[in-house]
Amino acid sequence: MKKIILFLVFLSLASCGYEPMFSSKNQNFLIEEIIYNENDPISLKIEKKLKYLTLAKNYTKIIKLKLNSEKKINISSKDSKGDPLVYKMTVNSDIEIYSNDKIINKKSIIKNFSYKNTSNKFNLSQYEKTIEKNLIQSITDDIILILYN
Repeated sequence: MKKIILFLVFLSLASCGYEPMFSSKNQNFLIEEIIYNENDPISLKIEKKLKYLTLAKNYTKIIKLKLNSEKKINISSKDSKGDPLVYKMTVNSDIEIYSNDKIINKKSIIKNFSYKNTSNKFNLSQYEKTIEKNLIQSITDDIILILYN
């Protein structure tokens, strides 16, 4: 019985015409250029995630993006010995949107995440990479929302 219900739910969702809200088909702009400092690894990762927006076919507006991003890791709390207990990673991205060489929008997006220290530094490093990836994805999602509005 559960298999039949699950199959019917899948069938109804598969044929409902679902399409991602921010797919490139609904895009009315083209990102002509994404400008950032070569020594800025955060902006490079954001640029790679926005690359698909440079391939629009039916667009009415051509825009340029200027990115300036930075990542900071601060100690939020320490134990009685002075060793770090909790870290806070903050990723800040300043975005300027240009159309016809005029600034049409300027935003600063700040995302942060607090996490506990671990004694295994390799695991901590891997966890920090995962956190950074998630924060960058969140910033990229915010940029896409800004561009579509």
